[in-house]
Parts: sequence; structure tokens; C-alpha cells
Amino acid sequence: MTKKMFQVSRVMAIGIWIFVCCNLLTDQKVMMLDGDILSRCFVAFLATVTFWIVSVLYERKRKVFSPGYILLMVNVFINGLICPCYFTGSRMDEGTREGVIQPQDFWELYATIYFLTMLVVFLYLLCIKYTSVEIKQDDFIKYNKSDDAAVFLMGIVVFFLNFQFGETGVVMYVPVLCYFAMRVLWTNGKINIYTILALLAGLYCIYRISYSRYLLVEYVVPILLMYFVLVAVNDNRKRGKKVVPLLLAGVVAIMAYGMVSELIKLNTYWGRNYNLLYEITNFKSIIDSCARQVYRLFGIWTELGGNIIHHVKLHGYYYGITYIKSLAGVFGFEYVSLPLISAKYISAAYAQPGLLAEGYANFGIFGAVLNLMVPFGIMEGALSWFLKKRDPLAICILTVPFTKILLDGGTINNIIFGVATCILAFAPYIVLKLCKLELCMPGVGDLHFIRKKRLEPDDGEDEQAVD
Repeated sequence: MTKKMFQVSRVMAIGIWIFVCCNLLTDQKVMMLDGDILSRCFVAFLATVTFWIVSVLYERKRKVFSPGYILLMVNVFINGLICPCYFTGSRMDEGTREGVIQPQDFWELYATIYFLTMLVVFLYLLCIKYTSVEIKQDDFIKYNKSDDAAVFLMGIVVFFLNFQFGETGVVMYVPVLCYFAMRVLWTNGKINIYTILALLAGLYCIYRISYSRYLLVEYVVPILLMYFVLVAVNDNRKRGKKVVPLLLAGVVAIMAYGMVSELIKLNTYWGRNYNLLYEITNFKSIIDSCARQVYRLFGIWTELGGNIIHHVKLHGYYYGITYIKSLAGVFGFEYVSLPLISAKYISAAYAQPGLLAEGYANFGIFGAVLNLMVPFGIMEGALSWFLKKRDPLAICILTVPFTKILLDGGTINNIIFGVATCILAFAPYIVLKLCKLELCMPGVGDLHFIRKKRLEPDDGEDEQAVD
């Protein structure tokens, strides 16, 4: 099943390239105004072949369909190469809106960054050892039933923090929800009172942020990533057969949610009067809405990133100060926030320009490659740690911190915050593991501590719990 997941990603890459190039070559305006489109399509073809080669090598070396691989496909290949290929200079001009400055066509720059990035990944894959085939185990996660109580107790604290810290507090509950969702997936639906209460609290958190798409994805995407890793590592054919249908259902759900939430927002906050039933049953409205959702997920980074690249070409590089802008007052340098600069170009309040643009703004092409490779390296490290430890904390750190990076133009600071939320949610769990203690649960509400005692090999068991 793991093999099929990689194969599907490669077929998608070929399909996306064919769609983009056919669209470019049949657009007469593009062919007339944008120079040599044939060479552009050929470079995109070479980029697709490069992705294919790296994909095959990644599959053979790592053997797991992981968040790091998804970053290569989404952020490096689609956002960093295919979308800049599609949005030529004339198409950028077509999108000009009042109060919005459209960027120039930086296709050659994007292509250069892409091939350098994939070269680094290729060399990395050549240097690392093959992941042992022992990863295909039945025990996806090693956890005790008492872990539920440890995570649940801290989950209560985190849940009430939701009401103290606004949007930041809402996403702090994500690791707790992911733990119990993973537990349900792994145990084929077996639940207890802790699972029920934790999932209900998670649903309430989702209800609170249902109006905000960028917050909602931070709850949904980690669970999907967990499921992909579960199927890839456990290699269970029964579960694996559900991957493609679930993926298609997820795409439909995302498109439908995006369309409905957009209409509701326009009616509620902008005084529009759209008929919801008519719009969701009108074929043209559905197609137009799907195109907008795809643009917001992928294409928008060409616009936002292009603005920052243009800005830097005019004003010079920032040489790292955007990474430590919170220390501006301490060290006396100018406060620089790329999201605020990016927002001015599109008349918005806040607009994160994405990993590639942030890296380029600081150190040029080298910075862009580095800013893509650092999250990839962290993801690969998290994957190796998970394959070694196989515990609930490891799977959460492998998935939870990377949602904004993959879909919402997040930064390395978002990864750090995500790791911190995981450690916070698992704080009692970590302490109990370090102290070699467990929370024994003979009954709901009847919790007591027991200490593990290691016995001699002659006793016939490696480990046993005694009062």
C-alpha cells in the first residue's frame, strides 16, 4: 500500500504538469505576450522528471510516505515550480485588482531555486542509509492504556487555556485531539471514557473555529497525516484501500467547505446576498469556487512570494533580521515583519509570503534553498525519531507542527510553536515515562501510581509492574 501512495503522488505530478502546459500552450494571449512558452514547458518537464527521480529514491531509502515527502511535493514542486510556471507575466497582469500590486514574472528564479533544492535532497538521499524493512510492523504505536489518563488530565488544562489565549489557545488542543483520534484509528474504534470526553472537547474546539479556515486545517490535517503514516508504516492493505477514497473525499470536503464558508462570510460581513442553495447547485459557481480554493491553497504563494522578491530587489536583503524581529527592541535594529510588508502589496492586514520568499528576502537564492531544507530536515529527524521510539508523543511531533508549513505559508517559528504545544500536552506523559511510573486505571476516577520494576532474565519476563 505504501508503494501505491508514492505511485499516486507521481501520477499526480505528471497530471499537473500536463494540465499546466496544455493550458499555457492553448492560451493565445500567453503565447503572444509571454515569450518562449515552449522552453518554459520543457523546463517544467525536466522539473517533473527530477521530482519523479527524487520520489523513487525517497521511497527506496525512507520507505514511508511522510510529511517530509509531502513538503517536497507541495511546497517545493507545486508551490515552488508548477504554480510560477502557470502564472506568467500576462496572467499576473490579468489578476490586477484595485489597491493590489501584482508581482513580476520570476519564473527563472523559481526554477533555479527548485533545481538547487532538489539537488540537495537528492544528495541527502544518496548519503543516508536505507530504512530497515522492520518498520513494517504490526505495532504502529507502543502505548499503554494508562497513557490515556496522562494525556487526558493535561488535556483538561489545555482545553481551558482555549478561553484565555484566543486563537493561540485553540490550536494548543490539537495534540490532545490527535492523540485520541490516533488511538481510535489504531485500536479499530475501541474507546473509553477518556477518549469520548477528549474527542467531544476537540469537536467543541472545532466548532469554535469553524468560521476560520486557516485554523480549521490545523485540526484536520494532522489527523490525515497520522493516517497516512499509519498506513505507510503498518502497511495494512485493509486500511490502505481506504487511502485513495479518503483522499478524494477530503478534496471534495475541502472544496465544499471553502465554497460554503466563503458565501457565508460574504453575506455576513460584506453585506452580500448570495443564495446558498442556488450557488452550491450551479455548475459554473461550483467550478469558479473550486478554482478560487485551489488558488488560495497553492497559487497565492506565487503572488505573495513574488511581491516579496520584488520588494527585496528594490530595497536589499534583510540578512536574518526577519527571523528575530521580536528582538528588534533589545538589539536596536529596525523591526521588520515580512507578513506586514507582504500585506501592504495586496491591501490586507497580514499576509505570510511563504518559506521560499522568506528565505530569499534574507539571503537570496541560498536563503530560499536553506529555508526549504530546514523544515525538511526537521521532518526527517522527526520521522527517524518516530520509527525508533514508536510512542504517541513521537507521532504527534511528526505531524502536528507542520500543518501551517504545508498549507498556510508557515515559518520555522510555527514548527517551534507546534513542537512546544505537543510537549505541553504530553507533559504528564513525559514525566511519568522519565520516572518509570504509570497511571493505573482499575476504574474511572480511581487512579493510582505504580512503579515498574525490571526483573532478572531468569524470571521469564522483561518487565513487570508491581505496587
